[in-house]
Amino acid sequence: MKSWPYKPTALWRRLVAVIGLGAFTAICAAALVAIVVIAAAIGALVLEAVIG
Repeated sequence: MKSWPYKPTALWRRLVAVIGLGAFTAICAAALVAIVVIAAAIGALVLEAVIG
């Protein structure tokens, strides 16, 4: 039986890094969506004000 190429601590660090990166990516995606939604809402209000 072969031994693991990684030590358990290194594996845990890698797992934490992957989870952290995933969370960071999700937060960035959510922020981008929020910015787009807010910009669209402001744009709609301005357009409505200009037309109305």
